[in-house]
Amino acid sequence: MVIEYLQQIKDSYFEQKHALEKQLNLLEIQLKENTGMIKMLEETNDSCYELFTPRNVNSKNKAKINELMEEQKSINESIDNLKNSIKEYSSKIEQLDQIVEEENREIEIVQEYTEAMTQQNRVSEDEKIESSEDNLLDGMKNILNRVELCSRLIDIDPVRCRLELSSIMKILTDLIEEKDESDF
Repeated sequence: MVIEYLQQIKDSYFEQKHALEKQLNLLEIQLKENTGMIKMLEETNDSCYELFTPRNVNSKNKAKINELMEEQKSINESIDNLKNSIKEYSSKIEQLDQIVEEENREIEIVQEYTEAMTQQNRVSEDEKIESSEDNLLDGMKNILNRVELCSRLIDIDPVRCRLELSSIMKILTDLIEEKDESDF
């Protein structure tokens, strides 16, 4: 449940990162186009002719070049901002991956512990034939192990924890009945 939620967050971060990367690519293309346009406009200006005339030569080209230079500055700022945002999303995605990996490890540990407990329960059920004193001690150990399991499961799998608690109550009831029968 928690892992699914974290996976959804990770997917949304990945989508946002992908959208930012698309915007970055578009801005980089626009930057290249502006650079090419500036070079073309500078080539059309005849700098030698400017030196020998008192008139403004190609003032429109100069204004367009200045305009494109200003646009390039804003594009560069936008590119830097997008790169920072992409880095932030990448780090968030990495953090979520680590958290999911840790949660999966914890779940594996709990499952291994549950399997071990199940095997131990099977063995303890086979040994119920032994004396009531040993049976009482084994029952207490079994209860203790199940309570430990519940303490680990309570955050990860509350439903499983409730099942274990009901199983503990049944074991306690059986032990009390056995003790009462053995006393008579």
